[in-house]
Amino acid sequence: MKHVALLLAGLLMASPVLAVDTPPLPSAPRPVTYPTPVERTLANGLRVIVVPRRNVPLIAAALLIKSGSEADPTERSGLAELTAELLTQGTATRTAQEIAQSTDALGANLDAGAGWDASQVSVSATTPKFSSALDLFADVVLHPAFSPAEIARTQTRKLSDLQLAYSQPSSLARLVAARVLFGDAPYGHPSDGTPTSLQSITQPDLVNFHRTYFRPDNAILIIGGDITPDAAFQEAQRIFGDWQAPNTPLPTHVPASAAPGKPRVVVVDLPDAGRTAIVVGRIAIPRSDPNYYAAVVANNILSGYSGRLNTEVRIKRGLSYSAGTQVDARREAGPFYAMTLVDNKKAAEGATVVLDTVTGFAKQPVESAELVSRKAVATGGFARSLESIGGLVGRVGYLSLYEIPLSEINAYIPKAEAITPVQVQQFAAANLSKDLSVILVGNAKLFLADLRKSYPQVEVISASKLDLGQPGLKK
Repeated sequence: MKHVALLLAGLLMASPVLAVDTPPLPSAPRPVTYPTPVERTLANGLRVIVVPRRNVPLIAAALLIKSGSEADPTERSGLAELTAELLTQGTATRTAQEIAQSTDALGANLDAGAGWDASQVSVSATTPKFSSALDLFADVVLHPAFSPAEIARTQTRKLSDLQLAYSQPSSLARLVAARVLFGDAPYGHPSDGTPTSLQSITQPDLVNFHRTYFRPDNAILIIGGDITPDAAFQEAQRIFGDWQAPNTPLPTHVPASAAPGKPRVVVVDLPDAGRTAIVVGRIAIPRSDPNYYAAVVANNILSGYSGRLNTEVRIKRGLSYSAGTQVDARREAGPFYAMTLVDNKKAAEGATVVLDTVTGFAKQPVESAELVSRKAVATGGFARSLESIGGLVGRVGYLSLYEIPLSEINAYIPKAEAITPVQVQQFAAANLSKDLSVILVGNAKLFLADLRKSYPQVEVISASKLDLGQPGLKK
């Protein structure tokens, strides 16, 4: 063994070492064409979209209700999510256990949840089992039981989840950031609810939310996979053709977003926190904004391991394991967030580095190599998201929800590739160069004195006094 080791060492020493200063640029994206969606609207107002992809014997369906957490009543935050989660926990004819058993017997996947702008129920199954899976799917959509026992069980679980989220600096910082940015606008409240709001939700609240928003003229059904358009439309008519909208109109829309307000620096003192979470953010753009693709590319230049923010925070200074950004373009203007997690004693430095990197983005030219590589991340991630039937259905649902032409599914890559350095910097100048708030959640006694040197206007809130149900964040 000793001789073998010496021989290997000699070979390694004799082998030439290739010095690579920078990785090679990614190749040009390959042209990809996705199936063209076909759509009809049923007599009851339900929009049905079919995306055939017949390469595997699998079909997926998703029903989007065009109302989500933004529709939560002021004192009932978390209602949309709780309503959606309870759909699969019992119907008028099936218990939660029977729904689970039927799903398993079909080899299907059945899920429900709510986001900011929509509630969703989805199902997938192999081609021979899909019609039966659709029957189960329609039952949970149309006939939820909202049984007291399941309500209590789900509330208990969600309260436990909140307790965990409030103990973790990163998750708590995101919740605080939403309140700081959006205030009392619907996007500002916690979509998961608060301990007070969750415990106040009753069965009549759930029934009323379902009756008010789960209606065919407020819904989109997307079916994709191993099925012809005609067969899919027939199935849609079979399971939802008799679904009738109530005579009452949908509630008057309340603006979910808000105009960017005066920037704030907010510290939530969490004494037990091992590290400090930092979020720098502001209100950015809606999905309909013509600068959406410039935002996608800009976000990828800032984010990721090789992105500018991680380079400044981790690679140059070793302040954190990672740092990233997110542009959440919603029906109305959503948030931009830059985030990291640092040692408590380095929080003041970390906040300044994150803020300076974001606000300075517009002043630093985007080089060709940087633009090519970061575009590749954006377009590659998009292509991977459409590899599965579920991903394809989800993307078409996303476009339909935000009233984007369905042809956009084949335009994403060329539109992202067409973005220029000037467009990136114009987006950054308009949306990232000013009016950013800074939120820190951590052990304040270890960084507050240093933070005040740069941010004397800092607001400090004890975690024990924090109330995410209030726009002012205090009980």
